[in-house]
Amino acid sequence: MTNKSTEQPLNEYRDQYLISAQRLSERLGESSLRVIDVTMHLKVLPSGDFSGVSGRGDYEAGHIPSAVYLDLQNDLSDNTSAFRFTVPSVAQFDAAMQLAGISDTDTVVLYAANHPMWACRVWWLFKIFGHQQVLVLDGGLPAWQAQGLAVSTAIEPVPATAYCARYQAEHVIDGARLAAQLPDSKLCLLNALSKQQFDGIGPHYGRPGHIQGSVSTPYSQFLTNLFCFEDAAALQLIFDEAGVTPDKTVATYCGGGIAAAIPIFALALLGRTENIMLYDHSLSEWAARDEWPMAITTAPRAGA
Repeated sequence: MTNKSTEQPLNEYRDQYLISAQRLSERLGESSLRVIDVTMHLKVLPSGDFSGVSGRGDYEAGHIPSAVYLDLQNDLSDNTSAFRFTVPSVAQFDAAMQLAGISDTDTVVLYAANHPMWACRVWWLFKIFGHQQVLVLDGGLPAWQAQGLAVSTAIEPVPATAYCARYQAEHVIDGARLAAQLPDSKLCLLNALSKQQFDGIGPHYGRPGHIQGSVSTPYSQFLTNLFCFEDAAALQLIFDEAGVTPDKTVATYCGGGIAAAIPIFALALLGRTENIMLYDHSLSEWAARDEWPMAITTAPRAGA
């Protein structure tokens, strides 16, 4: 049982980053509130790699009233990059915000119809581009519908806006820089993929396993079976067991930089937002570089 005297301090940051379906329903209509649907899907390819599929069809079939759809892959990723979901340029991010009718001072609420990793990735993008007020809908669209709240198929016009992003490069790390500084006793490198993938079993990105020296913190550990975030005490325990301490820098990775945003979001729920980086290209890049070390903890299955 959690001690109530410690539970309150641990949970004090939660309302800064998460919003419940009920609370969002009460705030709909506020002139400075922008709700954004960022649903995407992952499709497993015959090679074992993954492809991103737009969730615009999900949005058109039913979304939170007044919500606008942004396509993470097309609107919010640099598609000139060799890697999917690469952080976009400042100009591209500005253009996407204008497309969605968002100004610098708006409060943005993000959600997906399927999995919170999409909303967390876009939350992270907003943060690295300097946006202050960004929330994730806890439990996403399913939580909204579970409350009996209405969905809409109307696509409303968005206001004309100006936007000026302020990119903060210290929150992003690339493979070359990461490889050059490993091993580093002051760095906690967290792998957000499943434990099976960490061990070297199942779908992979060219080489099975994990970056040598990293720790397994599967994205699923941070979530309940309803895709809501665990309470602060449970989140803190995950990071304690992974060796995350205040004196260490944290870097997260996964296959392509999406699920890796979940532990970063979870750290924000605990009040930790500094000295945290996401390896943007993750194993999509690392596994393709044979000179960068990987490890497995279980022999991969034949054909994996």
